[in-house]
Amino acid sequence: MNKINNKCQQRILITGANGFLGQTLLSQLQASGVSLLASDLGDVCYTMNTHYRKADITKEEKVKPLLENINTVIHAAGLAHVFNADDSMHNKFHEINVIGTENVVSSAVSSGVQHFVLISSVSVYGPCTGKAYNEQKPCNPVSSYAQSKYNAELCATKIAQKSGMALTIFRLTTLYGEGDPGNVGRLIKMIDNGRFFWVGNGSNRKSLLYKVDAARAVMAVIQRPASDINIYNISAPPCTMNEIVNVIGDVLDKHPFPLRIPASLALLLGRYFYKISNRRLGGHYKTLKKWLTEDVYDVSRFQKAYNFRTQTSLQEGLKREITRYLQEKNAR
Repeated sequence: MNKINNKCQQRILITGANGFLGQTLLSQLQASGVSLLASDLGDVCYTMNTHYRKADITKEEKVKPLLENINTVIHAAGLAHVFNADDSMHNKFHEINVIGTENVVSSAVSSGVQHFVLISSVSVYGPCTGKAYNEQKPCNPVSSYAQSKYNAELCATKIAQKSGMALTIFRLTTLYGEGDPGNVGRLIKMIDNGRFFWVGNGSNRKSLLYKVDAARAVMAVIQRPASDINIYNISAPPCTMNEIVNVIGDVLDKHPFPLRIPASLALLLGRYFYKISNRRLGGHYKTLKKWLTEDVYDVSRFQKAYNFRTQTSLQEGLKREITRYLQEKNAR
């Protein structure tokens, strides 16, 4: 782990420190020896030996005290991994992901923060077409979650432009790793429990990102912050659904039944259940559409700016996640 350059001592605030990515970021920041304050909603920090303060980002008066003597903010707090979300979740996404971000960014500016790092998502681009999207692609978010992340970006950008504070926005692809609460974790459980079946031929490409590589990208800009406003896609090289499922099956020693349902038939049935307002099956339809699409992003801008490459292979990352999953399963 490289030490952060302390010629001009950085004091960093990380929000969402108890989250899936937040815990990994916190561990890397601790190892760098930087002066650090962690915050989240919980009464205690999940990471030991951490200077921690509980705060609700949706309440501005709770956020402002966190920013005293802070010059760098990593805003990783947010609402995500809500599956089968209905319309009632729209306001919740807005409250946490948009209003919460506005509170943290505004407080950062008023406290003299020099650099703000916002953790966002490639979901802001909207449905993929198979072409690798770069940062110049116009955004077209379609879900409440994606819309909230895009609005958070717009809010942070507007405030940063007006104040002159440096802003780095990371649009991350699907994260995975130990303790994964997202789609890869769900897929592992489905294969382990024998509830996975093939839909389509599995040749469509997906973009995944191991959580430690995501944290490494954040550390890179903390060590060498740029001025102005910069947006970066972050992802490992794309892989096919066949590759993902085969690696999981090899590690679990449980391979899905080889019979494959044509994608067109599965989508037709899924669309039917979605239209008749069956929430549970309708949610499966949305998940099905997501996993059948091409999901590829151009990450060359960040690679060139920071000479950055992901270090964890798909095989190694999934093995680590599955090992933790099996340990926790056997401990229950």
